[in-house]
Amino acid sequence: MRMQNKILQNTGLFLLALVFSIGLMFAFTELPQLIDRLLQTQIGTPHSDPAYDAMRIELFYDAYAIRLIGFICLGLILFFIILGFATRKTNLAWIGSVALFLPVFATFAHSMFYLAGLGLFNIIFFPLQDISLSLIDLGKVVLIPYWILMWVFGLFDWYAHNFIAYLFMVSGAFIFVLGVFAWMQTRYSKDKVAKHWIYKYSRHPQYLGWIVWSYGLMLFGPTLNQMKKSWGWYGTLPWLLSTLVIIGICLLEEIKMKEIAGEDYEEYRNRTPFLLPMPRFMKWIIKSPMRLIFRKDRLEKRKEIGLALTLYAIIFMALSLFWIDLSLNEEGSILTSKPYNQNTADSTVAEIRKPQPRRYRDIKPFGELLSMGNQTHPVLMKLIEDPDPEVREFAIMAAYQYGIKEAIPFLITAIHDPELSVSKSAIRGLGELGAVEAIDTLFYFLENPIEGVSQDFILARLSKLGCTRIIPYLEQRLQDDVWYRHTGALRSMMQVDFEMAKMHIYQSLEDERPEVRREAVNMLLETLPDDAVPYLEKVIHDKNWEVRFYARQAIRMIEDNQEQKINN
Repeated sequence: MRMQNKILQNTGLFLLALVFSIGLMFAFTELPQLIDRLLQTQIGTPHSDPAYDAMRIELFYDAYAIRLIGFICLGLILFFIILGFATRKTNLAWIGSVALFLPVFATFAHSMFYLAGLGLFNIIFFPLQDISLSLIDLGKVVLIPYWILMWVFGLFDWYAHNFIAYLFMVSGAFIFVLGVFAWMQTRYSKDKVAKHWIYKYSRHPQYLGWIVWSYGLMLFGPTLNQMKKSWGWYGTLPWLLSTLVIIGICLLEEIKMKEIAGEDYEEYRNRTPFLLPMPRFMKWIIKSPMRLIFRKDRLEKRKEIGLALTLYAIIFMALSLFWIDLSLNEEGSILTSKPYNQNTADSTVAEIRKPQPRRYRDIKPFGELLSMGNQTHPVLMKLIEDPDPEVREFAIMAAYQYGIKEAIPFLITAIHDPELSVSKSAIRGLGELGAVEAIDTLFYFLENPIEGVSQDFILARLSKLGCTRIIPYLEQRLQDDVWYRHTGALRSMMQVDFEMAKMHIYQSLEDERPEVRREAVNMLLETLPDDAVPYLEKVIHDKNWEVRFYARQAIRMIEDNQEQKINN
């Protein structure tokens, strides 16, 4: 009877743990999205991409001392962690570890701006991200298990990302709950050391559960809302550092348990894995750096634990450098000069022409080719006429991003390309290259549109070329009910006749659509006309946060410019 009761009890605890684990998983995948939506409505932040709107984002940083706040947050977290290790108060270190992990929740944010909504948690690592956004993935080596699993499932033509993320989250929550129940049973029986059930396979099942669950959460967040946000890092550095701190807490607790339970705990520690069972060769690899530095397999002092964690953090971050791009020239629009080499040119062209999924294509190989000088320009022209439409499209992109004006006649011809993406890329390129010789051709297509190419798209390119013939078209679009057509016409008019556009911008500040008012303020912020202050003062109390914030910034900058002119 006693055995039967024990089986029923364990089965009940197992089922309860499973249900509780699934509930936790859904709570931590749905709740962050709800909190993000709430924060987005309550806290004003820009809703634009720093890569394309650097000036406005920089004004936001300066106005709210974002850099200072970021340094303070990171400093406080490190202080808590160091204090926890120094005083053996693991609760302090645990608080620091959780705080380090918070930027992983930021990946749930539904915004183009990475500090909006739950993205506010990114402020913790702002000192690093201010150097390069890529640094938040300076722990990318931890994705190797995920990549291996994706490769295995890929052999069966299964894109298993969501399955893998959920698998880790459910497994982690399950292990965590089992560990809590087992620990509670130990406390209830007044034993000093938990040795039964899941504690037979892991000395720290709760921490193991947290690590596995948080790994799944790290994988889950970046794939959300990809159409809304332009940033999509995995937050591997926060996860890596948080996990290392947790491992350090485990080691501190083992020192404490040895003092409490003595040989009983030492005997348990000798026969039970630290976090999870693993092959002997993996243990040897993991312990090699520690063994090399400290000449032993086990760390028994707080200072040793702190140094070991620092060493492993450096190793993992150094390994991650193989997978991240720290280049400050993200658009790749600057060519570095290299000597011409025929073999290198041929191999680069072969690489460009190699069939590959579109998502893996970029213009960097074209940049490598063009960096060898003018001798490679004829090769680029041939690539613009390549049989593969994707090669043609990316060759055109390279031509205008790297400013190859020799390509203009080829781009004019490419407007007639049967592939729409190639045709649109050619039209865009003519505008970017300032190809005034293409004005008549573009105007013809404005009056005789190509299917799939909107008049607004062509108007934007003609405005870059200073074509005054488009003004009647722009005036007509200023009456459009669609806000982005209205603001697009304003921007195009600014490039053709600023004085005419300015009066329409002032009128747009009174438009009932907040998007129109916001874009009108942005245009004045970019141009800072001296007579704009009275108009901007009318919207400094606007209901829309961006309108009133940037109106005030524009007024301040105009007044500063005027004062500077007087002083000069």
